[in-house]
Amino acid sequence: MNVALHHGAFSWSELMSEDPAAAADFYGKVLPWSSQTMDMPTGPYTISKIGEKPVAGIMGLPHPMPTVWVYYVTVDDVDQALAKAESLGAKTEFGPMNVPGVGRLAGFLDPQGAYISVITYEAMENPDPDNPPFAANFKTPGAFSWYSLQTTDMDAAKAFYSAVFGWTYQVMDMPTGPYTTIMVGETGMGGITPLTQEGIPPHWSSFITVDDADAVAGAATKHGGKLLGPAFDIPTVGRIAIIQDPTGGKVSVVKYVPMEEPVS
Repeated sequence: MNVALHHGAFSWSELMSEDPAAAADFYGKVLPWSSQTMDMPTGPYTISKIGEKPVAGIMGLPHPMPTVWVYYVTVDDVDQALAKAESLGAKTEFGPMNVPGVGRLAGFLDPQGAYISVITYEAMENPDPDNPPFAANFKTPGAFSWYSLQTTDMDAAKAFYSAVFGWTYQVMDMPTGPYTTIMVGETGMGGITPLTQEGIPPHWSSFITVDDADAVAGAATKHGGKLLGPAFDIPTVGRIAIIQDPTGGKVSVVKYVPMEEPVS
C-alpha cells in the first residue's frame, strides 16, 4: 500500500525559492540528494531524489514572497476538500489548477493562518509498487519523516483538519509534555503543538532524517546556510538541528534514537 496516495496523507514537500538553482545545489551538498530538472508549465522544476526515489521539489517563487517550504496532502477530490476548508474558515491562496502529468492541486490558509497544499494525483499505473511503509522514513537518510503544525488554537486546528482530511489524533506522553500526533489511518505522520515563539505566525514545518545532525549542521554552514540555534536533544526522539538554506528555506534535520524492532 502506498500510504502517500491515501486521502489525508502527506505526500510531497516543495521548496519555493528565490534562487532554485542555488537551493538545489545547497541541499545536494548537505543531504544525500541528487537532482533532476525538468520543464513544467510553471517553469523549471527540480526533483530531489534519494537514489531513484523522488522526495521533494524545488521551484522558483510563483510571485514576490519569501522563500518557503510547502507541504502537500493527498485528497480524493481537490475541489471538494477546498470547498470544505473554505466553509470552515480557510482562505484559498491558489488554485485549484491542473498540472498535466501530475494532478489537480490547490493551497489554502487554515483558519489560524497556516498554509497547506492539497493534491489529487492523476491515475497512475502500478504506482510505486515497492513503496515502503511511512515508518521506513525514520531510518532513511534524506527522507521527510515528520510534519509539524504550530498553531494558536490547537483544539480548533484539530477539528478543522479532522473535518477536511479525516485525521484522527493520539496524545502521547513525551519528555517535553503531552504531544498530539496526527494519525492517517493507523500511520502517525506528524504532530500539532502550540506556537513556541512570540511573533511567529502559525505554520507547518518538517523533519528530514539524517545520520548525524551535527555533521549536517556543519555542512549547512560550510555551504552558505545558517544554523538556527544549536543542535539539541529530545530524549526518546533524537538529536535535532534547524537549518536555513542560503535562499531562506528552513527545515529541521533529525538523527532519531534507534527504535525497537518489532518482535516477530
